[in-house]
Amino acid sequence: MEWLEKMNEALAYIEENLAGTVDYHTAARISCSSLTRFQRMFAFITDMTIGEYVRCRKMTLAAADIKRTGMKVIDAAAKYGYDSPEAFTRAFRAFHGITPSEARKGGQTRECLPIRIKISIQEGNTMLGERTLIRMEELNHCRAAAFYADCREPETQAWNLMREWAVKNLKDFEARRYIGYAPSGHHPDGPEEAAHPYCAMMLLHSGEGAENTFLGAEVIDAPKGVFLVGDVALNEYFDDGTIDIGLSMKKSSHMVYECMVNMGGYEMDFDSRTYMEEHIFQKQWFTSEHPERILPEYKFWLPIRKKDQQPTFA
Repeated sequence: MEWLEKMNEALAYIEENLAGTVDYHTAARISCSSLTRFQRMFAFITDMTIGEYVRCRKMTLAAADIKRTGMKVIDAAAKYGYDSPEAFTRAFRAFHGITPSEARKGGQTRECLPIRIKISIQEGNTMLGERTLIRMEELNHCRAAAFYADCREPETQAWNLMREWAVKNLKDFEARRYIGYAPSGHHPDGPEEAAHPYCAMMLLHSGEGAENTFLGAEVIDAPKGVFLVGDVALNEYFDDGTIDIGLSMKKSSHMVYECMVNMGGYEMDFDSRTYMEEHIFQKQWFTSEHPERILPEYKFWLPIRKKDQQPTFA
């Protein structure tokens, strides 16, 4: 994968320039991408921002200098690009939990090792080390308990209906798989406050979907076909500090799309299908009086097909 080689070349540039100033635009140029794309891809792969990584690596090297050579704080601050010894000391303590003088006396410090990205393909999954980065998943002949809402905030209403039903009727509700989608897209005809339909689904085990209802819930055929599935990083925020799930989902979807492009041989399949989002709920979400305070984990499902393959019709 050429893009992977270029990412590693950009990381090598960063490592070579930790003593001084790292130019993120130069790193992005080495990776053959825009700065925005480079930042997004780095965060998607490593679960940290490029700025966080650079600070962690600088503090790791600074601690080694101070402990090994007895380097003075003023010299370490200048070497690693801090405006003053005070700013360096604050950053050092925030990362290591001790001051530079305590580290010089043998105090225990943290370590952030340099990153080299290694990705492999195993049984249809794209792996980063031992962690699944993205995976392909195919749904065929799956049945699901479905709950619909069509209003200004249909996601909240549909999942609340699902939650109430699951707690009432199931003992293993926290172990089930939950997937939602907006058949017409999110906010297809206007601003975010506009009404639109949404479907919250729980995939059923074999035999549970034999009838048109299951424990009082409507049973439908789940969307079928191949999907590229990737984690959603909840790292976008509104001005009031709360997490912007929509924007986080959108940015993560860009990364899943770019992974599809980098894989080669596949294209999006939006003929009769739309993207979906998997919700991974904690048990507390089901039992809490305030489930809105407990965010689930999310995975983004992008419908794809092999190039030159006929569209998948759900």
